[in-house]
Order: sequence, then structure tokens, then C-alpha cells
Amino acid sequence: MKKNLIATVLGTALVIGSLTGCGEAATASANAAETKAEEATEKTESSETADQAQAVEVKTIKAATGGGPKPYVYVGEDDQPTGYDIEVLKAVFDIIPEYDLEIEVTDFPSVFAGLNAGNYQIGVNNFSYNEERASSYLYSLPYDKVSYVFVYGKDQTPITSLADAAGLSFEGGAGVSVTNAIEHWNELNPDAQINITYTEADTTVELQHIQDGTTSFGIIDGPMYTAYVDEYGFDIDKSNIPEDEVKLIADNLYAYYILPKDETELRDKIDEAIKQLKADGTLKKLSEQFFGGVDQSPEDEILNAGKTN
Repeated sequence: MKKNLIATVLGTALVIGSLTGCGEAATASANAAETKAEEATEKTESSETADQAQAVEVKTIKAATGGGPKPYVYVGEDDQPTGYDIEVLKAVFDIIPEYDLEIEVTDFPSVFAGLNAGNYQIGVNNFSYNEERASSYLYSLPYDKVSYVFVYGKDQTPITSLADAAGLSFEGGAGVSVTNAIEHWNELNPDAQINITYTEADTTVELQHIQDGTTSFGIIDGPMYTAYVDEYGFDIDKSNIPEDEVKLIADNLYAYYILPKDETELRDKIDEAIKQLKADGTLKKLSEQFFGGVDQSPEDEILNAGKTN
């Protein structure tokens, strides 16, 4: 009897112990599952918060261009702006993830008006440097080194200096550096005036007028001359401009992006990106792509010299 009683007690104890162990295991399992669910929720919420923060941090930057001249800026067959200046700017923003770039084509005067009104944050049009413009806008570091040539008809007497152009006709846009140079020449040389016709026509029209004799000569940079002759087959000729007369066109021979005066942070980020694109060979590659195999990227010492203004 005692043996049976002991056995029954032990059996009951074992069953109770077994049930208790199962209950504890089930509770532990439920707790673990709940913890994992909570962790997963927290991770999801954390990820969503990070994504939302990232979305908030991305700022849209609007750049404006006059749409010419080629090969610096032009509208491609897909109706989208392209050219050396544009593709360099796109490459700049590829390495500035906190900004989203939009590029708008407008008429040339509207580039400045839009910058002044705050509608645009960047002007893109192969801008040269001058003190007057620097008083109103910030300049980026240069991304291109410009060269200039005289352009004239094939059967015309070569023009090798502005003195050769005295009494001849020139066609150009108001406010453009080459037109400014002719105006400056006229101021300095009242007895050797060059006749200026102001126009908003694009470069193809200006070169056509030189070819057919409507205009005596023009001034454009070397890559533009090569690009337009190759593409349109103009029957025109060119000659280099003397160094002292090149200085009438620009205080220096580099091209820059311009920004409103309050965009110093954006300008600094663009500057760092331009240096990186120079170092990794992107500027050289794009220059050779758009300028017929010629590398017109600025020298390292120019980029390392610091900000223009």
C-alpha cells in the first residue's frame, strides 16, 4: 500500500512538474516572439523615420541656362539641355546627394533676373569673370579654360587684331563678354570704331551671317568654332586673337557657374565637387568629349588657389 501511495504521489508530482515546465516554455516562447515583434516594429519605425528625414533633407536646386552656345550649352535631340557646362553640373550634383538638380532653359537675360528674384540658384552659360558681375553674384571655382578666335569669311582678308577690324561690322549679344570687348575697344579707339549690331540670334545664325557677308567678323572660342564647322559645314576661317586683346574679353580665360550672394553653402559644395571631378579625370573626359578631343579643364593650381569671390 505504501509503495502504491508513494508511486501515485511521485507520478502526480511528475505530471505537475511536466505541466509546469511546458507552461514556462510556452510563456518564454511567447515573450520571445513578442520581443521580436516589438524589435521589428521599432526597426520599421526607425527605418521609416530615417527615410522621412532623408526625404526632408533633399533640397531642389534650380539652374537656369540660355540654351547656348554649343558645345557648352545646347538642347539635344531629346529636347533636354546638354553640353559641357551642363554635363559637368550634372556630374557635380551626382556627388552632392543632399540636393536634387533641375535645369531650365530660358532666354539669356532671364538667367540673371531669375537669380535676382530667387527663382534660380545657379546660372549656367559659360560665364566669364568680371568685377561688376562679381559684385552681384558668387562665382564657383572654374570648370573650363576658354580660348578665343576671330572668325571671318573664307575669301576675306584675315583678321588678326581688332585694329584690322576697324570699320567692319560685328554681331553679338548685349552683355556677352565678346561684345563687351568690342565696346571697350571702341571706347579706347574712337578713330578705329567697329560697327556693332546687337542680336539675340544663336551662334548658327551669327556664323551664317559671317559666311554670307552680312557681318564682317565674329569672335568665338576655339571649341565652338570647331563644333559648328564640323556640324554645319560653314565655309569660314579663323585666326588666333593676340594675348593683349584677349584680355579685353575677360579678366581671365576661365568659365564659372554663378549663384546668388546668399548661396555660399551651395557654392562651397559645388567647389569641392569640381575639385573632385578634376582629380578623378571626369573634367578631362567631358572636355575631350565635347571639345573634339581637347582637354580644356582648368589647371590644378588654379583650382587650388581658392575662391574667386
